[in-house]
Amino acid sequence: MESFQERRKYMRLKTSVQVKYTIIGNPGEIEVFSKDVSAGGICMYLGEELVADTPLQLEIVIPDLKDPIHALGRVVWQKKDKGQEEQVKLETGIEFTGISDFDRFNINRYVQGKTE
Repeated sequence: MESFQERRKYMRLKTSVQVKYTIIGNPGEIEVFSKDVSAGGICMYLGEELVADTPLQLEIVIPDLKDPIHALGRVVWQKKDKGQEEQVKLETGIEFTGISDFDRFNINRYVQGKTE
């Protein structure tokens, strides 16, 4: 029997943080909240369907940090959240494609500090 191996490179923290995102090439910024966050990406609850590889500009507010994290990302997957009845919310997995080493370090430090 093979054991399950975690494919993720970074530790993930279930937490609700404020995120503002813009679809690159489209006007308008949308404010949502995360389901979880890691130094490699973020899972957010969206009210719109996005196709895989949709490029996003992200601003993530991490409670312990003075300034928000700025990153570029791409949609990796999306699925309907079973728990939401009134309003359709789509869990959306985002992989960071452009983030400074400093911001990645700060996210990782926050996640590890909350999971220890």
